[in-house]
Amino acid sequence: MGALSGPYLSRADRLSNAVARELALPPESIKTRMASKEMPDGTKRTSKSTLSDPPAHSVSDVAQFTGSRDNDLPEVSDMTVLPAPSLRTFHERRTDDPPIIWGNVPPRNLNFTGREELLEQLSKRLTAGGATAVLPSALHGMGGIGKTQMATEYIYRHLQDYDLIWWIEAARPTQIRAGLTELARQLGLPGAAEANIAVPAVREALRVGRPFRRWLLVFDAAESPEEVRPFFPANGSGEVLITSRNPDWAGVARPLELAVFDRAESIELLGKRGPEIDETDADVLAEKLGDLPLAVEQAAAWRAVTGMPVSEYLRLFDESVAEILSTSAETDSENERSVAAAWNVSFDELKKRNPAAHQILHICAFYSPEPISRDLFTGVSRVSISPELDAALRDPIKLARAIRDINRYGLAKIDHGNNTLQLHRLVQLVLRNRTMAPQLQAQMKHGAHQLLASLDPNDPDSARHWPRYRELLPHVYASDIVDCDEDWPRQLIINVMRFLSGWGDHDEAARLAELISEKFERKLGPTHPQSLDVAARLGFYLWGVGRYEEASRINQRTLQRQISVTGEDSEEVLTLQTNVVTDLRAQGDFATAAKLSEEILHKSRRLFGDDDPETLKAAYQHGISLRLSGEYVAAAELDRDTARRRSEVLGTDHPRTLFSQAAEIVDRREAGEYMRARIDMEKFTETFRTRFPADNPEQSTWLFLLSVLRRKDGNHAQALELSTPALTQFTLLYGHDHQTRLACAVAHSIDLRHAGDLGASKTLGEDTFERYRRALGDDHPHTVLATVDLALTMRLKGEVAEARELDERALDLFRGRLSPNHPYAIVATINLASDLAALGEIERAIALGQDAVQRGGQVFGVNHPTLLAASLNLGHDLLAAGRPEEAARRQEPVLDRYRKVLGEGHPGTIAAIKGTRANCDIDPLLM
Repeated sequence: MGALSGPYLSRADRLSNAVARELALPPESIKTRMASKEMPDGTKRTSKSTLSDPPAHSVSDVAQFTGSRDNDLPEVSDMTVLPAPSLRTFHERRTDDPPIIWGNVPPRNLNFTGREELLEQLSKRLTAGGATAVLPSALHGMGGIGKTQMATEYIYRHLQDYDLIWWIEAARPTQIRAGLTELARQLGLPGAAEANIAVPAVREALRVGRPFRRWLLVFDAAESPEEVRPFFPANGSGEVLITSRNPDWAGVARPLELAVFDRAESIELLGKRGPEIDETDADVLAEKLGDLPLAVEQAAAWRAVTGMPVSEYLRLFDESVAEILSTSAETDSENERSVAAAWNVSFDELKKRNPAAHQILHICAFYSPEPISRDLFTGVSRVSISPELDAALRDPIKLARAIRDINRYGLAKIDHGNNTLQLHRLVQLVLRNRTMAPQLQAQMKHGAHQLLASLDPNDPDSARHWPRYRELLPHVYASDIVDCDEDWPRQLIINVMRFLSGWGDHDEAARLAELISEKFERKLGPTHPQSLDVAARLGFYLWGVGRYEEASRINQRTLQRQISVTGEDSEEVLTLQTNVVTDLRAQGDFATAAKLSEEILHKSRRLFGDDDPETLKAAYQHGISLRLSGEYVAAAELDRDTARRRSEVLGTDHPRTLFSQAAEIVDRREAGEYMRARIDMEKFTETFRTRFPADNPEQSTWLFLLSVLRRKDGNHAQALELSTPALTQFTLLYGHDHQTRLACAVAHSIDLRHAGDLGASKTLGEDTFERYRRALGDDHPHTVLATVDLALTMRLKGEVAEARELDERALDLFRGRLSPNHPYAIVATINLASDLAALGEIERAIALGQDAVQRGGQVFGVNHPTLLAASLNLGHDLLAAGRPEEAARRQEPVLDRYRKVLGEGHPGTIAAIKGTRANCDIDPLLM
């Protein structure tokens, strides 16, 4: 028995590991944006920006094997392979050349001042190995002291020290995943479009130093070490630099504390940007500004534009301070007050000069401190915020003038190369808290929501739109769009949630869905269409991350609410009922799941017709239910019909068609047609290899399935050769507790047993059982079958009594939870009989053997290898009991069927001829 019935991909990976992968552009269309940068010697150089074009994307639907819905499958196009990164050597680079892989690094601050000793210390800390954190001094608050500027300047002074420099916005884990996923694409790693595959792949590539040993990762604005550290390459050859406001990093990384400027540094910066300033005046001004770099920079920018005398600036500054103090909260920091005063001087002047520019900054105050794409303000027609701002948003000339004025006054960081503007988080805080009355704040915040929503492609399942959603992501979070009063901006947060799931960030998709669902139910009510939509997806996402009980509870509740709104015959209800089917499988209730999936299939055929894609999804789901219930022939017939219809409706190369074809192969294998299934799987794998590139991660899945079939068909050595790298790959991609990896571990432990390595087989089997137990519970069929395989290994090691105990419990559970006629129960019966025979309890072994033969004949048919094993072993036990004639009547025809079914050279046939007992194992059939 045995092989997997549903390959080894859990529902969480439905949109993660597809057979078809989609690139947004072919290689010849992938342009490289060249952004002008100024180098230390004052010359200009061009540096590659990785932000100009959409990255490659893939789509997936492993529902074929996992029981996941194949709803919302992203669009599929032909796969194109990205070229490998250029391997220029160290000696070919000029001093001012960027590294080979270079991404997201901010433009250099041409007015960077001082900090020479700190830069030296930073270099020493980084070269010492481990991680280094640039932190604010405990004496000088949390913001505006130049942490990011320090990291940026270090990079531009050390370009020649690295072959890879990658800058990652690290305020949220999902942004870190986005940065590492883009890096994986630049490195040409397999599965680089999907976060759940790309992130572990890129960490491993950096850890081993291939293709680059000299690398630097910068995690900017990192929050808690607990959230960020898991993304570091473990013991890699490169360097990690963190900037953070969180002092906790001092305990886990080499800290470099930054304080405010020395007075000389403040005076130097004030003098850099002209007009000339007397040193005494500069000293007074620096004193007023508290030597805070952000405030000093703002004052210098103001003077550069206006030429205002210091005395006049100080008068305006003092007026601003007085206003601030009159409304200041006790919790406000000195940094905040200094920035607020310096900012207000410039901001008030901008309001007079260009009201539209003034309001653009108000809008940006509600976005993330990360760069804001200028696309947000370009070609906007649907949005109405205020007369001045509306006019600028609809007129490119007025918009350009507004951006130019913002830049002139130094009120935002403008990156023309990447077409972005960026506000410091402390400046945003000042804007929200000090310059907007409640009514204006509400108006500008809603305007921020509308502008974000106007960029929503409203198609989160299409991989070609994922770059846009990644761009919007931090600003969607920061703006609190989930609380918006209008439906269409709120739809953006739903689409971002769906994008995260499709892109492979399953944990974040579930977390965000929980947040949205709670807020929508409170704000809109539980039966509002958006509340129901989010709740349905929440159940799906929770299932995908292994939170099965919560998923079941939410799905049942949402189903009843949906029925109350639309009745029982809506597509929404069918989708929720399918969610309930998968919940039942997770609970181990395969029979009830099969009954419900059959009802859904009949209803779909009645409502939509036999060939409608929704009906074919329902047929696919029922095929899984039949397989889990042990009805392998019926599952094969249904899957074959579904594959044929999908081929006609969707095309022969569509992922759903391919998965249906593979599903039938798995069904045939479970039905005992090992040779036919192995041949078909080899053809399928070869077809997939010619259709898709060799580095497609899905190749590992098909090769793993092939390993199981080669084992079943008797080629144990080749099975081990394939399952060994598959287990390593799945562990890297999914972690140790993922359902895909656990199924692979079961199969690999069986391969180790066949190879004679009983110790390794037992160790892996025990670990896998324990992980199943924690994930699914003690009594789930998957947990129990892991004990059946473990018990077999233990008996072969001589631990017969312990094996018997495991098999007796397994048989009781299988008969109670599934049925005495379920294939799992029959296998457990066969193995328990072997345990008893080894312990000398021959009569009981005979009784169990007879039961297995009788039930196996009904369930499998006379030529199934499992029935052959039961009959062979019963003959051995009859002979041991002194009943040679009965034994001969059974064994002679069984040996003939072994030769016919498995072939003369199959290890099972050879062992049977030699008089060896047969052993049966079970591979998990995923849900």
